[in-house]
Amino acid sequence: MNESQAALGIDAGGSSASWLVMDGSRRELAGGRTGAVTGHVFSEAGSDILSSEGEASSVRLREIAAGALQAARPAAVVLGATGLEAGSRSANYFEQLLADALGLDRARVSVSNDMDIAYRTTFEPGQGVLVYGGTGSVAWHIARDGSALRVGGHGYLIDDAGGGYWIGRAALARVLRWHDEQGAPAAGRPLADEVYAQLGAREWDDVREEVYVKGRSRVAALAQAVARAAARGDAAALAIQREAGEELARLANVALARLGMILPVAVAGGVSRQGPVLLDALRARLPEGTPFQTVTDEPVLGAAKMALELARRPVPG
Repeated sequence: MNESQAALGIDAGGSSASWLVMDGSRRELAGGRTGAVTGHVFSEAGSDILSSEGEASSVRLREIAAGALQAARPAAVVLGATGLEAGSRSANYFEQLLADALGLDRARVSVSNDMDIAYRTTFEPGQGVLVYGGTGSVAWHIARDGSALRVGGHGYLIDDAGGGYWIGRAALARVLRWHDEQGAPAAGRPLADEVYAQLGAREWDDVREEVYVKGRSRVAALAQAVARAAARGDAAALAIQREAGEELARLANVALARLGMILPVAVAGGVSRQGPVLLDALRARLPEGTPFQTVTDEPVLGAAKMALELARRPVPG
């Protein structure tokens, strides 16, 4: 691969997908963000019928491919998506879709779990434990032999404590309880004001419309309202952040216990930008002396770098 050739990385989560085209000298050529792309492709086990999420994800991947081609013709692509496992039927479906959309040999397309990409953006295999808090939450470790250890990541309907949806839901529940208690919107409280501003609504009928029509991404986005309210010193927002940090620490601690060793712990994703209260609460619950860092690189950058490496490998004969 020469420096003029390009590769495409895609990081797809439950709320949105980011993409980045990078040339051989690691210069960023183009990129963007679109709606969610998830691994829940088929309507039911064994079915060849796409689910509504699968149809939407397919459309968005084709849009990403078209956007990438406007900048350059990628020599390889790496996609990491929530709910996907490498080699699964859904991963194979996305591999073929991207190969067709970009005119690539399937050997130049790699599709796997989004956490594989996030981990390799931060650590080499065996080096640490990554706690990722996006819409959901999970702790991830890739061993030197390539096997993965996962703690959490069970989805917002089951757990995902400490993630963006969990934070946003906790804020929304608190604000609506205040509303119940006083029989009117809880205006004047920083957390309530920030939630109302984020939603563009304050009356229950309007709030309900925003939440139940627009779904989990709308709730997860309320984590931003919590961060703003916490910065204003709101006690309820600060309490949500502390509990979120403790929940994320639990994920890391379970991973370390299963590994039987102390390794560096890194936190990444949107929750890493919640502020010092959440991060301090997380750090305080880790074993004493555990190296700790906050990751600033976006996983899509790791995906693009992995795609460059894939482009350089010989195609199997």
